[in-house]
Amino acid sequence: MSNPRQFAVVQKDLSSPTAEQLKRAFRSFSTLTDADAVRLAVGAHGILMRHENRDAARAFQLALQAEGIATALVSEDDLPKLPEGKVLHRLELSPQALVVFDLLGRSTSIPWPEVALIGAGAVGDIEVSRTNTERTVFRFSPVFGVWPKKVTDSRGKVAADTQLVLEILLTGKAARYQIEAAHFPFKYVIDQPELSTAEKFIWLVCEFCRHATAATLNGGARWLRVGNERVPGYVNRQALTDEIIWLLWHNDTRNRATDA
Repeated sequence: MSNPRQFAVVQKDLSSPTAEQLKRAFRSFSTLTDADAVRLAVGAHGILMRHENRDAARAFQLALQAEGIATALVSEDDLPKLPEGKVLHRLELSPQALVVFDLLGRSTSIPWPEVALIGAGAVGDIEVSRTNTERTVFRFSPVFGVWPKKVTDSRGKVAADTQLVLEILLTGKAARYQIEAAHFPFKYVIDQPELSTAEKFIWLVCEFCRHATAATLNGGARWLRVGNERVPGYVNRQALTDEIIWLLWHNDTRNRATDA
């Protein structure tokens, strides 16, 4: 038996809905709160809802439409599919091309016009760890008297952090490259150890934007290109990925006039 089709509700234009618009729209649903509306307004990057059945997605779309938010109903199967990301550990920049290296040091030259999309952001990263500590306690038994027993204490720890991520997508979705600033050796492109990792990351994003003039930029890249010194945040890696998927969908002009 085939699974029922799932749908997404996506924005038709680049302007994000406001928290007040979403609060009013959410009042049509008993399961959504004002706090949910604020979270979505802050984290909205094109795709407003995913993986819902047609009726639920349509109801959400109509509620948004009543507040003047232009959206489309899109089957999950019809959203653009991204190629598997390849993490870069070394690259070089020239006026003509981006040069990437694999782990064996072999280079591939990519002319700048082939860079289709640049995405940048500080993504939320939650790490869950558990520590086990063994200790000895003494128990009393009326038969054996006092006797030692080993007890293991287990404690969980949740640590929240952000990771600076750069995504590069080539034309025709031929390849997708990723840079994680915390693990990237910037010395091959900017040998200035006095700069912080964030400063080097921002410089690199701006260099990509300067060279790849035909590329689509996500919100984070656009923000940094105009000189801002703080990397915009995304709730998690999926939020950044969803924005890239939406930009690819939005770039296809046929999609803006259609609805599933």
